[in-house]
Amino acid sequence: MNIEIRNGNLDDFQAVMQIINKAKNKLAESGSPQWSDEDSPKEDEIKLEIEKGNNYLFTINEKIIGTAIVTNEAEEAYSTINYGDWDSSQENYFTIHKFAVNPDVNGKGYGKIFLKLLLFICKEEGAPEIRIDTHPKNRAMQKIILSAGFTFKGIIHLPFPNGERYAYQFCYDRGTDNRRKRK
Repeated sequence: MNIEIRNGNLDDFQAVMQIINKAKNKLAESGSPQWSDEDSPKEDEIKLEIEKGNNYLFTINEKIIGTAIVTNEAEEAYSTINYGDWDSSQENYFTIHKFAVNPDVNGKGYGKIFLKLLLFICKEEGAPEIRIDTHPKNRAMQKIILSAGFTFKGIIHLPFPNGERYAYQFCYDRGTDNRRKRK
């Protein structure tokens, strides 16, 4: 088995959109409004992120299994967080968005592997911390995020209906295991 993570290019666009559309359908089936209506990933936005070099693909034996956007641009929605706070006030964090693994291969741990590989890439790029969010009804993604070592930090709101998101953070200065230790 050959596992690879690489930047996406425009030749990959249709495969990326196919995974995103399958993930959107899976979210809808699970009762989550994430990626429906206004917050649905738009084709022109995905193309722009590919062109900027922010799209990463997770492949197994050269077949695209997952896609995500990694950016170091400030996220406006993260400036206000409710029921918690970020661990640091650093402004140069990285953010992972539009993370999706093909639902045809769910249950094999690929989401966790992909997210951990993205953390490695962010570390190599000099990110002091990573932020990610997901809808409260997206339990599968919450599990992946926590299993990769992120810590729940609070709730943010995106500027559209059903915009509530659980926000998570991973800080490198605390070591590789960001989960809180039980006493």
